[in-house]
Amino acid sequence: MTDKKIKIVILEKYADTAPFVAKASESADQFKDALGFFATRVFHEFARKDQLYIAIHQPTDKKWEYAGHLLFDCRPPKASILQMLALPQYRNFGIATTLLNQLKEKLTQFQYISIRARVAEDLQANAFWEKMDFYVQRIERGGATRNRTILVRSHELRSPQLFPTSGLSTANPLGLDVTDNEVPTYLLDLNVLFDLAPRRPRNDVTVDLFQTERLGGFKFAVSSELREELKRTAKVGQTDQMQAYTRIFSTFPLLVGETSSQLQNDLAKLIFPERSLSDSLTHNDNSDLIHLVTAIQHKLAGFITNDSFILNASVALKERYEIEVISPIAFKQASHFSSTEDSYETSSDPLYITPIKESQEHAVHHLLTKLKVPSSSLASDWGCGDTSNRVFVRQGLWSESGLIGYFSSAPWGPNNSTLLKVAIDESSPNALNAARVLLTSFLHQIPVNQTAKIRLEFPPHQSHVREIAASLGFRGTSSPIALSKLLMGKIVTPENWESCRKDLLNIGNLRLPENVPSFRNIDQKLELFTPDGNRSYLSFESLETLLTPALFCLPGRKSVISPINKSFSDLLLGHSQQRSLLPSSRASLYQEKHYFSDPRTLKFFQRGALILFYESQRKRGLGAIVAVARVKQAYLKPIEILNSGDLDPSVLSQSTLSSIGKSEEKTVTAFDNLFAFPKPVSLEILKRLGCGLPSDLITTKPINDTQLQQIISAGFSENS
Repeated sequence: MTDKKIKIVILEKYADTAPFVAKASESADQFKDALGFFATRVFHEFARKDQLYIAIHQPTDKKWEYAGHLLFDCRPPKASILQMLALPQYRNFGIATTLLNQLKEKLTQFQYISIRARVAEDLQANAFWEKMDFYVQRIERGGATRNRTILVRSHELRSPQLFPTSGLSTANPLGLDVTDNEVPTYLLDLNVLFDLAPRRPRNDVTVDLFQTERLGGFKFAVSSELREELKRTAKVGQTDQMQAYTRIFSTFPLLVGETSSQLQNDLAKLIFPERSLSDSLTHNDNSDLIHLVTAIQHKLAGFITNDSFILNASVALKERYEIEVISPIAFKQASHFSSTEDSYETSSDPLYITPIKESQEHAVHHLLTKLKVPSSSLASDWGCGDTSNRVFVRQGLWSESGLIGYFSSAPWGPNNSTLLKVAIDESSPNALNAARVLLTSFLHQIPVNQTAKIRLEFPPHQSHVREIAASLGFRGTSSPIALSKLLMGKIVTPENWESCRKDLLNIGNLRLPENVPSFRNIDQKLELFTPDGNRSYLSFESLETLLTPALFCLPGRKSVISPINKSFSDLLLGHSQQRSLLPSSRASLYQEKHYFSDPRTLKFFQRGALILFYESQRKRGLGAIVAVARVKQAYLKPIEILNSGDLDPSVLSQSTLSSIGKSEEKTVTAFDNLFAFPKPVSLEILKRLGCGLPSDLITTKPINDTQLQQIISAGFSENS
């Protein structure tokens, strides 16, 4: 890239930048007050990773000269700027802008979410960062020597929102239908409308149903038959208020003809088989059939009714005619989403998550207003004021300084879909942990074996939310303030392959291969058909990440059993049925957790292998396999250089490392997609499978495919 005002070229590759690295380090040392200090070897290390851009200038008839540089660190999905410098004689020629724009362009291509820069508050350079759209995310205190105030600035890249019309890209690899241009329409049965009357037994459920419709996720309509039905039952000389009320809904007419008569007969045999054979259908039966014919003719989403005969035929109606027949209670907030209280350890202040009470509404309004959420959407979209949690599940996240996070979950739709709203005060030092808590606590409440589709929305400038959401499998939508996710919630085996295929097809319109594939390696590509009919190929690693939590436990996948002491197992794995009164560990904040073991075990923890955790019998341990997870990576590291990045996602500290062995070096295994077994697999079962001898369980040992499949089957036998 060349600036035309003067001849400036930006070098990116180490082969090109190497001759200028020493000069960049030497120049940076002249401006330590603004740039800080990095040793020359650090410049070389980053240059070798192509994370040092050099700007060079060629004066007329002279050699190329160093003019400036950009030093940055890339850790997907974000990058951090460490230094940027343009020599004084080359300033006002746009070198810094050119360097930064080149970095933005490169990171966007690789689907990074954001770039961060730490800038001292007293530096004039803040005007430049403002101009380059780096907003102040939070304020921190600098080192004690200079006692500066540091502005942590963030620039959000556009990459997660850019995908082609086919819907396929690295931002949206599953081709999910995330544009949400078409709102599904459901016809209403008359018995549902009558339940709006105050003294009807289903009044509460029906009121919630209509409040949910006002959120905009779907809309209601009536058939012309419903209006005719009201006319037939109206009393002469009396005004029927229900007739007047139905005028506010869109009306779909019955398209009369031979096909409609045949369709009505087919539906009668399906829903009322005995009555249709004896030709004893009632007026109400025929009216219900006309409602269904109308919905099918106009390709509507479905029909909402309380009629038990029609609801009993809902599965067949879905398979044959692609319409949903559901009761109003299907739209009610799922009972497993409880507003519970919990606390979390962090490296600074503890965090507390609680249901929102009426007395806390002011704090919620203040937070959302600060984050520029429009007043008009506070109640309708974000659930403010719904203190009874009848329509929304709402929780707040608190630190010692007050409310720093909030989420509201709309009722689940009939197709296991929901809308989640999350807002974080990113000026808080605990903002990243706040995003972790709110997103993971929501996902953890979705039961094992439940496939779901989630749309996540948030205010502008929520890079922490986007960063954590990306690690949980959320991907881009057509909106810059929304992401979407398909959640599998299952361990996929040859036995349940077909049911998993059906779930993904019904919930996300994503089609897996009909035949069960063998597993060769984690990078192996799997053929998929996305919602818009595109054929796509994704690796098992990508697919498991996008469908998190999900594991493909297929023939050929390597697996190991590894022991863990009871004193660490529940804090790391969270498998205990008994709720602890203590704060959740720091490890519970992380999707990717760390397990420490003897250095000799490194060879067993291959990327993509399954690790089955055996809780030993010591200190009243279960003596059973309690959980399974996916190995992301494993590495050796000396104890003396272990840092918070290694230890925080684990349940160990420098002082407790000696409890797992005296070796001066440890294997650090990063794992994710953790599933706790509903039914721990006992030592007795392991012995029967040939992998439960004492010599097998004192250290990490591989197992064969047959043993793996039987352990998974036993661990989930109650949920199969």
